[in-house]
Amino acid sequence: MRYLYYKLWQNFKRVKTNDMPATNAMIFISMIQFLNVGLIYIFIAYYSSLELEFASKSDIYILSIIFGGTVYTINYFYLYKNRRRLYEKYTNESKRRKITGNVLLILYVLVSFVLVLYFGSKFFPYNG
Repeated sequence: MRYLYYKLWQNFKRVKTNDMPATNAMIFISMIQFLNVGLIYIFIAYYSSLELEFASKSDIYILSIIFGGTVYTINYFYLYKNRRRLYEKYTNESKRRKITGNVLLILYVLVSFVLVLYFGSKFFPYNG
């Protein structure tokens, strides 16, 4: 995850209007991780009889805020605070490694979104 954070951070640095690329990379990685945990829940609920039941929507919001805050806090200390060390570790990577890293980053993001959309629509069908 550290390498994907580094790659995302470096890609965000190229955007001229992005004045906080390291922070934005941490937030984006955290959102993808949050989606992937939701995907794990969807898999478990879809293929087994295990379901989380909530009394109200506010319970869902509270759980989401607590879990999201936990993910952001962990990533803040694990990724953001160590970004200089990560920069020193990965800054001299070869051109081939850079290309491979960018491909992995794109695949990670795309596969995460596609799987959540695909299985989410099966588990939570839109009733218009």
